Amino acid sequence: MRTVQGTWKHGLKIGDKVHKTFVLREAEAGDFFDAEADAQTNQVLTFDAALACRQFVSIGDYTGPVLLQQVRKLKPVDLMLLRVKQKELDSQGEAPEGGEPGTGMPSSS
Repeated sequence: MRTVQGTWKHGLKIGDKVHKTFVLREAEAGDFFDAEADAQTNQVLTFDAALACRQFVSIGDYTGPVLLQQVRKLKPVDLMLLRVKQKELDSQGEAPEGGEPGTGMPSSS
């Protein structure tokens, strides 16, 4: 399974520690289904963040579950960096042709 590494400018505080690095894995079908429980696919930012929660392999030395409430605490620049890494995985993988950027989901248009 493909992974990508990223570095945030500000980082994400989990517990008492601010983590600036993260590793994402490529999404599986079940990740999309589970992300829909947190956000509709037409809520692109929220859906992508909910999907990322399932794609995280690690955030710094933290490997536990990541909640959408935690990702909501990212600074906007760090959220955009996360989305860039999701798109990088999509471009390396087998995202459906004509899919939505950042989600690998089929276009609704």
